[in-house]
Amino acid sequence: MRIRLYWLVVFLIITAGAFMAYQQYQAPLSYRFAEQFDGNDYEGIYDFFNGNSSQYHVSAPFHSRIFVPYLASLVGSERIIEDFTTINLIFVLLSVAMLFLLWRDLGFDLKWFVFGLFWLLFHWTGIVRLNIFDPITVDVPLYLFQALFLWLILKRRFMWLLLLGPVATAQKESFIALLFVLTIYGWYHNRKQQDGYYELKWIISAFMLSLLTKWVLNFYFPPIEAGRGAIITILFHMRELVYHPFQLVRWMAAFFMAFGPMLIAATLALGRKRHYDNRRNLLVLFSLVYAFFGIFAGGDMTRIIYLGFPFIMTLIAFALKELETKLFWTLALLSVPLMFLTKNIPDPAFEWESWTSWYPEFAPLQFVLIYTGYALVSIAIIWSIRKRIWQ
Repeated sequence: MRIRLYWLVVFLIITAGAFMAYQQYQAPLSYRFAEQFDGNDYEGIYDFFNGNSSQYHVSAPFHSRIFVPYLASLVGSERIIEDFTTINLIFVLLSVAMLFLLWRDLGFDLKWFVFGLFWLLFHWTGIVRLNIFDPITVDVPLYLFQALFLWLILKRRFMWLLLLGPVATAQKESFIALLFVLTIYGWYHNRKQQDGYYELKWIISAFMLSLLTKWVLNFYFPPIEAGRGAIITILFHMRELVYHPFQLVRWMAAFFMAFGPMLIAATLALGRKRHYDNRRNLLVLFSLVYAFFGIFAGGDMTRIIYLGFPFIMTLIAFALKELETKLFWTLALLSVPLMFLTKNIPDPAFEWESWTSWYPEFAPLQFVLIYTGYALVSIAIIWSIRKRIWQ
């Protein structure tokens, strides 16, 4: 039986309460003393739309991500953190609502709503805590757009991708990759199943429109430096992996930090399911896209991987939806230490070592070994109960 709609009101109240509480509890980072953070580039876009700057001086790849800074400039308080925070709150609420509707249509039990939304709201790199700490960001609408993307596919409302694709591309160009993967998979599925499930004319059109949107944005809002882009960034990180193979260990630790023991259990469960399942295939493919992004799309692996939450957490719930209640809460409790619930995110401008220790991709070796050790303990526990997970 599908979860009742009144739960949506409950979760939205909890979401708003968590957002307001963390605003009092977590101070934003000091952008002026941490120039390497993306918010400094987004401030340049905000200032341009706000009329505070007559010239567009923004580096790649941030230059084309105009959607959120433009909306923030419309808030009109003239205080950048307040304006971005207002937009972030709106998209946090919309994201939770869209995830609720997606999971409701997939028939998940209430316990998955509770765990998934608790992980989203209270994990330190989740939609609330990280984006109150780092509010000058464009990341928050990703949760809404990706959940909506999945919902439209599962509802076969492909025509709406013509609108979603360009808007989401103006928010972040990574959406183009999702449409590309959907195009390839849709063609494969239709050929294999002969059911015409995917209306490729709309999917390909949305992909082309998104590419056109990116081109238009690059033309009207060019970066300061020429020759940089997503492909160059990916190739750079591929080269870095060749020279620094320990980055692979950091990537695995970052994946564990982002989704914890539940992901390990889900991976084991998925390994046992060989039959063709369209919904599972979609979730696996889009989760793999974010696994790829995590190691090749930027240095901050944990944040990038976590941005795949609508795909990865939905895949976890889908793979483990038959998990018995005792095992579910065992894995949930095993996940809690990774959330750092009792701590504030350190300000890297003044506490650089403390801040890096939270991120496996940046942390000193001893912290990477601690996170990896906890992952191995989790694997051992999950392996010991694997037969009950597979049932």
